[in-house]
Amino acid sequence: MSTFETEARLARVAAGQCGVFTREQALHAGFSAAQVQRRLAAGAWVRVHPRTYRHAGSPPNRALFMAAAILWAGHDSVLSHTTAAALWRMGGDAPGPVEVVVARTRAPRTPGVAVHRVAHLDPVDVTVTQGGLGVTTPVRTLIDLAGVAPAADLAAILDRARARGLVTRRALEARLAAFGTRGRPGTARLRALLGTFGSASAHASARMAG
Repeated sequence: MSTFETEARLARVAAGQCGVFTREQALHAGFSAAQVQRRLAAGAWVRVHPRTYRHAGSPPNRALFMAAAILWAGHDSVLSHTTAAALWRMGGDAPGPVEVVVARTRAPRTPGVAVHRVAHLDPVDVTVTQGGLGVTTPVRTLIDLAGVAPAADLAAILDRARARGLVTRRALEARLAAFGTRGRPGTARLRALLGTFGSASAHASARMAG
């Protein structure tokens, strides 16, 4: 295979991943380990995370960093928490670290990525964005945020999710019931909010509590 064909094959892979690719994908496309190192040394490829790169011409935007975080964290990882909330447009822009969830058996770490370890991530809690990025569903995103977000923020996110038709009270209550009542921070607070879903007084109380 010619160098041009190898480059073209990898470019197609990167194009489907917001401009990023892994070392393994480069090797599979036909590059040798030495060629990978030469391109990194020459600045043709830029390291985003360990064994995760972008072409120098690919703009380092938020979508690229989200895709890079998932590729680095592994096939079972998905975007979560504030990153997922921003993607669903029920939270802010989430300019901080990209947040992902991974299986509890692993504990990867790298700057720019906040890793949350979970015992199990049910397929019903995961979907894929139009850009092909794995992300927690709006319902699961709210449940995850319930354990870490201030009360006022959680109430506002719940309001936005409801206004945009992303969640229903029934769907949230059903998923909370599936998780049970013990060992999951924030579920009691989320259940309390759902008790007066859409109530202005409940959200005012949440703001005072925050």
